[in-house]
Amino acid sequence: MAVEIIAPWKPLDWQVEPFHDKSLILLMTGSAGGGKSRVAAEKIHAYCLHYPGAAALIMRKAREWNSRSILPFYNSTVVGGDPRVTFNKSEGTFYYQNGSVVYSGGMLDDKQREAVRSIGGAGGLDIAWMEEANAFTRNDYEELLGRIRHTAAPWQQVILTTNPGGSLHWIKKDLIDGRQAAVYYSGAKENPNNSPAYLQTLENLSGVMRDRLVLGKWVQA
Repeated sequence: MAVEIIAPWKPLDWQVEPFHDKSLILLMTGSAGGGKSRVAAEKIHAYCLHYPGAAALIMRKAREWNSRSILPFYNSTVVGGDPRVTFNKSEGTFYYQNGSVVYSGGMLDDKQREAVRSIGGAGGLDIAWMEEANAFTRNDYEELLGRIRHTAAPWQQVILTTNPGGSLHWIKKDLIDGRQAAVYYSGAKENPNNSPAYLQTLENLSGVMRDRLVLGKWVQA
């Protein structure tokens, strides 16, 4: 019986390895427009399809930012009308026919933190994605890491996607320099989905913004 392909995705060369990486902590950083978020979203979706009953979380620092960014992107581009997935817009939650669930959340204040603590029930989470991770604190990250204890799959993961920040940021010091994560770098020029106009816009940046968003460097302002 043929398998129907819904919302097909052809990864860029650099995206293949992080997509298959099963490390507990996975960091994707580098220049803007490199395709970091697409890898994370596709990986969450594939994980939930492959492992029935998986509990996943996608989040930005403020929960309310999700509805204007990663939720519509995940729903339209990644899920792409897959009949096996139902999106509850009011909850910001995706329900899979095999029992997997993708929740959304944030850690802007105590109320949002408490909501994250209750996501996934007593079993916790299998996989989570922190988008624009440089906006999160080390405490946010450790709070989430403590929730990765569900066992729907033989491996669990926290995915962080972010443009670079300052050289003293905890992601740079701990995850990159301290080698606490599997790290992958993206580049806007290597992404053929970027328009020439967008690439030119990046080239027009200067100073620390050019260092971070074009060259992918973690540098202080």
